[in-house]
Amino acid sequence: MNICRIMALLMALSVAGLVSADEHMAVEGAWVREAPPAAMAMAGYMTLHNHADRERVLIGAESPAFEMVMLHRTVMEGDISKMSHLHMITIPAHGTLIFEPNSYHLMMMRPKQPLKAGDKLTVTLRFRNGDSQDVSYEVRAAMDAMGQGAHHDMAHGQSH
Repeated sequence: MNICRIMALLMALSVAGLVSADEHMAVEGAWVREAPPAAMAMAGYMTLHNHADRERVLIGAESPAFEMVMLHRTVMEGDISKMSHLHMITIPAHGTLIFEPNSYHLMMMRPKQPLKAGDKLTVTLRFRNGDSQDVSYEVRAAMDAMGQGAHHDMAHGQSH
């Protein structure tokens, strides 16, 4: 292969990489607050950055560390905080969505083993277009999480 063909191939691969990067969902600050060993549920938080030119729709999540992971959102109804199960969450094109206490979060049900501060776990995000993305989550001590406003009310509301 001559040098011109090699350069053309490298340029084509570079352009393909840029297209792929445009479709990428960047995830930052993924964490779970440490809970007592007998806890049946934990909440997962993160920030999603959609770098695509079109909206992305998150339809679910799963983790080998939990029996079930659901999409949830906490909303205030008067003075009462209620949690709703969501079937999908739309992240706008070139938009950011923050999963944080008292807002969007992953409800992680029935941990398969106790998780303590410093542990790492993997969560797979599933999108409507068939894509999936593995995200590494860090378990943080309750006191560390409290500094980030990590109060999480367990009242359940209506499903959406």
